[in-house]
Amino acid sequence: MSTYSDIQLYSIAILLFFFLWFLGWLFVWMRRDRYLCRYRSLKRLKRAEWDTFEHLCAHLFRKEGWQVEENSHYGADGGIDLRLRKRRRYVLVQCKKYEDAKVGIKVVREMYGLMHEHEADAVMIVTTSTFTKECYRFAEEKPVVLITGEEIVTRIKKRC
Repeated sequence: MSTYSDIQLYSIAILLFFFLWFLGWLFVWMRRDRYLCRYRSLKRLKRAEWDTFEHLCAHLFRKEGWQVEENSHYGADGGIDLRLRKRRRYVLVQCKKYEDAKVGIKVVREMYGLMHEHEADAVMIVTTSTFTKECYRFAEEKPVVLITGEEIVTRIKKRC
């Protein structure tokens, strides 16, 4: 019968730790992909909680190649839920989870103001609903991207 030295036991413990960490990371990564695909219908998307909708948008943007910084503060976020970066572009995102109400012009104007305040290249407002006609008129020829619930579902389906 042989005994193991302390160094051998520590080495085995470290290897085991990293192996288990890798398995945990792999499990989370695989679940994250399935997480996005659960919301392939607008009805399901509208039933999600507001924070789930924000995390879902963050995950979708990551899948689209953006570096995503999520707002980690609960409570007032100043209108900015996500900060996106890709190829020197900096974009602010606000996520609006509405059942049936349309996103109004006030939200779009506030985000446009935040774009200038934070020196961003553009802003995106993402909703489970739609936008008023005023919003679309205001966003014309401005770096303001309006993404409806139907558009989000289409983008999710492309990734699943």
